[in-house]
Amino acid sequence: MLLLELFREHPVKARRLKLAAGGRCEHCSNAFPLPVLMIHIIDPSAEVTSDSSDPETDVLVLCPECHRFFMSAPVERNLQRELVSYRSAEVRNTMRHILKSPTRTYVPPVKDDPEAIFREMFESGALDQCLNGG
Repeated sequence: MLLLELFREHPVKARRLKLAAGGRCEHCSNAFPLPVLMIHIIDPSAEVTSDSSDPETDVLVLCPECHRFFMSAPVERNLQRELVSYRSAEVRNTMRHILKSPTRTYVPPVKDDPEAIFREMFESGALDQCLNGG
């Protein structure tokens, strides 16, 4: 599977990579909210499933401005990979673990009927949990 496809199908992995980078752009080092940061793929043909590759060497966490810069004035891949080399061993290993770990799909339980849950919450007076996101 290509890295680009992985992030489209499993956005949680992208979020975890942003957390691993400390919520900072790996180019300008500024902190940003996680939804603002972008996953930049150095080599679009890179695959996650290849055992011989380290997929974290093909990924950068960038802010929108740096990502635009990288895309508009194509930066050579060797210079992009130099940014990857500045990562700490801890961040590198965390990213490798995130990218190499098998993806799990969520299957909600079938036995829980939403109508029954709502009725139970209504009868117990616990509807405030629904209103407050609990």
